[in-house]
Amino acid sequence: MIKHTEAALVVGLILSAFAVSASGQSSDQGRRPPVLRSTTVPDNQDQGEAGRQSGPATLITVPAIVMDRNGRYIANLRKEDFAIYENGVEQNLSSFMSVEKPFTVALMLDVSGSTKYQLDEIKEAANTFVSRLRLSDRMMVVTFDGKINLLADVADVRAIRQSKLHIPAVTDGTALYDAVAFTLKRMAQVPGRKAIVLMTDGVDQNSVATLQGTIAGIAEQDVLIYTVQYNTQPQTSARLSFIKNEKARRKVEQRLVKQYAISEPYLRTLAEKTGGRFYKADDLKEIGPAFEAITSELGVQYSLGYYPTKNSTAGAERLIKVRVRYPNLVVRTRESFTTTPAIARQ
Repeated sequence: MIKHTEAALVVGLILSAFAVSASGQSSDQGRRPPVLRSTTVPDNQDQGEAGRQSGPATLITVPAIVMDRNGRYIANLRKEDFAIYENGVEQNLSSFMSVEKPFTVALMLDVSGSTKYQLDEIKEAANTFVSRLRLSDRMMVVTFDGKINLLADVADVRAIRQSKLHIPAVTDGTALYDAVAFTLKRMAQVPGRKAIVLMTDGVDQNSVATLQGTIAGIAEQDVLIYTVQYNTQPQTSARLSFIKNEKARRKVEQRLVKQYAISEPYLRTLAEKTGGRFYKADDLKEIGPAFEAITSELGVQYSLGYYPTKNSTAGAERLIKVRVRYPNLVVRTRESFTTTPAIARQ
């Protein structure tokens, strides 16, 4: 069940106390390549190489982040500073968006029972994240426990900061996979640069969607996913103490142990397969800096687009390499993509 906020609600974020201040590489080798969605343009549009192909052309978009050898993000690069290669063949760079372009971010917060001992810290960290976004950016806010709560659909950051968004009463369970699937579906409808920031312990308890299904879902998305995992495992005993039946308590504990075991690999996969990053915060005090790093990175992101010079059969892997013309700079981006049947038929 999805709950929508009323437009008339005013000031703060994620609860009455959650007021938002108005102030302003890892290797991808060995991973199954992501499948990028296509954008189709009419034949009569001049799209470089695409204009010489018969039928509509498919724009492949590739997000890229540029850093120096000390890890500092590089902004203000221009289209002519980049070169992009597919299977070793240089492509014509048809579209380019730089740091000046706004992005859309979906902030997902796990507010299930496992987080109740850290809820204040979670709100404070999310508040930090929102306060660092630019007014020209857009965002949506999703919380989840046993159900999904859409606290704010995609809107300007300015409007989000002026909204009073309440977390409904917490319900039992954690619909993590359902929340990921829901947010992916919503973000697929959003144009331009976009990212998901997911803050959770990674434990799912009652989703209809599956771990494998959400992993497959990101293969067709061009959205970056940043995952921030905090550790709720030390509180397991306290949470289970309310279950009086020893047999039932042991059963829940065994299920939680299995979920904790797969939580980090799952969150790492979401981040790495989309070109985002995984942050582990054993201490919740580490989450604020992680959010600050994410917003800094989103603010200096580039989006490159090209029309492949050659068509490909469905499922064919294409290797991508992005270079910049300045020395001692590192480009972090996807290393490959796989064509969908729709793309292959073009």
